[in-house]
Amino acid sequence: MIYTYATIIVPLSVATALRNVAQKLDRNETDGMFIVGLSATGNAPATHFISSGQVPDTFAAAIRSPTLLDTKAQAAFAKEGLAYPFTLTQITAALAGCSISDGTFNSLPESPFQMMARLGLKMVQVPI
Repeated sequence: MIYTYATIIVPLSVATALRNVAQKLDRNETDGMFIVGLSATGNAPATHFISSGQVPDTFAAAIRSPTLLDTKAQAAFAKEGLAYPFTLTQITAALAGCSISDGTFNSLPESPFQMMARLGLKMVQVPI
C-alpha cells in the first residue's frame, strides 16, 4: 500500500460523520481520525477537528472527491452489513468545509501547525 502524508481539518458540524466514514473505509489505517479538537482560543468547545499523518493514497484521493468517497463509503458500509446513512449531497457538503494539505497543490504539504496557524486554530487543551 502507498501512503500520503496529509493534514485534514474538518468543522465540528461534519466531524462525527467523517470520522464514521473514515473508520468504515479502513479500520486499521483510518480509525481514530478527527478526534483532536481545535478552536480559535485553544479552549473548549472544539469548533474543528484535525487528523495528521500517513494515510493510504486511496483515502487521500477519496477525501478530495465527493463521488469517490461516497462510492467507497457505500461499499465499506455494505461490506459490514450496515445501512449507508449519507447521501452524495451530504458527502459533498461535508467535504466542502474541509481543509486538506497533502502536497497535491504544493510541492510539500503544510505541517499541522502551519495549517492550524493559517486557519487561526489552536489545539483544545484538555485538563488532565
